[in-house]
Amino acid sequence: MGSPAGEEIVLRVVEWARARDDVRAVLRTGSRARRDGTADAVSDHDIELYTTDPQPYARSGDWAGAFGPVLVSVGLEGPWDNPARLVIFEDGTKADFQVVPVARLALMAEEGLDDLHARGYEVLHDPDGAAAALPAPTGRAPAPLPGAGEFSELCEEFWFEAAHLPRYLARGELWVAASRDRTTKELLETMIEWHALTRYGPGHDVWYGGTRMRQWAAPGIWERLPQTFGAFTVPDMLRAARATAGLFAELAGEVAAAHGFPYPDTAERAVRAALDALPQL
Repeated sequence: MGSPAGEEIVLRVVEWARARDDVRAVLRTGSRARRDGTADAVSDHDIELYTTDPQPYARSGDWAGAFGPVLVSVGLEGPWDNPARLVIFEDGTKADFQVVPVARLALMAEEGLDDLHARGYEVLHDPDGAAAALPAPTGRAPAPLPGAGEFSELCEEFWFEAAHLPRYLARGELWVAASRDRTTKELLETMIEWHALTRYGPGHDVWYGGTRMRQWAAPGIWERLPQTFGAFTVPDMLRAARATAGLFAELAGEVAAAHGFPYPDTAERAVRAALDALPQL
């Protein structure tokens, strides 16, 4: 294995893994594994360590120091109830480590890849051949359309969060209002995904976390998003809240009409009326 720019940490991880009996495989996911042209010199390294005993890695993060001098190290719980550690090294390299029970490899080989691995993975270390049994990645992870219950619940949550904005803006509580606004943006993101799936079909490839939204969202959506963000002032946050509510209502209405889902239009009218009742200070 060569050592192109930014790849030195891979060599160190593989060398470390070869010296440990408990680490039975190392995989990498993310843009560096996909090799689709989106990775650059500062892209993260998303590295999975498959071990016979994950717990020691949860108790301490000292093991990350084997890959270089650590600047910051944060321990978290990973997506499979596994230990995870996010590390920035002194040379600026950032690596997100997942420490995973080795049995998960057999599970994926039997049941198929999850969305993360379906988009792309790279096998860095596989002394037992367990990773070799995994299905090949497809490069895509189509998202499912919601059912009526899930759709209704998200709409209710959006208007519940948005209903707080008029009162907090009227009081000048900008920090609290901004916190509620961030939640409405997360819900709007999901609705943009569902709208795209409704427009183009369930095989349409929407990316997680808003990644590549400019490419997969329906035409015109991306161009409207700047209006949904505002400066830390009452007038601009109010303007942005109105724009966010308007865009969400439009997209949710289209999704509801296309699938015959119930939609809380009474809540929408009440919340938007409360936003419109505030003066443009």
